[in-house]
Amino acid sequence: MELAIHRPAPPLGLHVETMTFFAGLEPAHQRQKLIPDGAIELIVDLGERPKKLYASEHGPIATAFRGAWISGMQRRPIIIEAQPQASLFVIRFRPGGAHALVRHDAETLTDSVFTLADVIDATSLRDCILEAATPAGRFAAAEAWLLGRIGPRLGIDPVVRHLAARLGRGRVRDLVEATGYSDRHVRALFRRHVGVSPKQFARIERFRGLLRGLSGVVIDMEFRGAPLPPQDWARLAGAHGYADQSHLVHEFRAMSDMTPSAYLSAYRGLENYLPIVTDGDS
Repeated sequence: MELAIHRPAPPLGLHVETMTFFAGLEPAHQRQKLIPDGAIELIVDLGERPKKLYASEHGPIATAFRGAWISGMQRRPIIIEAQPQASLFVIRFRPGGAHALVRHDAETLTDSVFTLADVIDATSLRDCILEAATPAGRFAAAEAWLLGRIGPRLGIDPVVRHLAARLGRGRVRDLVEATGYSDRHVRALFRRHVGVSPKQFARIERFRGLLRGLSGVVIDMEFRGAPLPPQDWARLAGAHGYADQSHLVHEFRAMSDMTPSAYLSAYRGLENYLPIVTDGDS
């Protein structure tokens, strides 16, 4: 498998957190669950076979995507195809970073995946990336395309940037009040630039923090690629800002459609990508 990750420098780095290119993956499963990860992502398919977004974990209903698509902020898990030998280029935006690209409210993308051409005029993006012979060349081509599209709109709204860095730690009400703006104004600002309210974003960030804490066990205990060991959920609840273990379990189900224990069993090395075993898997 070929894998390359790039973190753009400013000014584009103000909008884009990472760019990732991978090719040659050989998954042992046909589908995987993508748990909400707090970002809008633009995906460019460098292969020719369409990729499927499934309506359920095991059902046959699916939507096929070709070329390039954009995934809005997700508040529930989505089920995607794990296609052998796929070659994908993924642009992960910072909170509020995609607004200057799509040029309309990010909330219109929330909980959805759209063909990129249905959102913006992006006919040349895939061609620019494909023309480059190396991962570094692909990153440079994507950067140039994004900068040309965003133009003078560089920079994220300062209130959005300030809150996004802090939500998930501390009370949302206190953090919003500290901005000096009304709750109504900040909620409207977040929905427009990020795609969800501050409270919803805080829930996602808190859950992401929990999953990062769990995946840290992999590094400490060398469990990479294997299920995670049992956890002290009451302790983790307190460490990650949940009222108690019951609150943690409720949020775990809401964010992942599974229990914490089921997550530990399904984990295979990537905190927000979980393999789904189907009848066709070996």
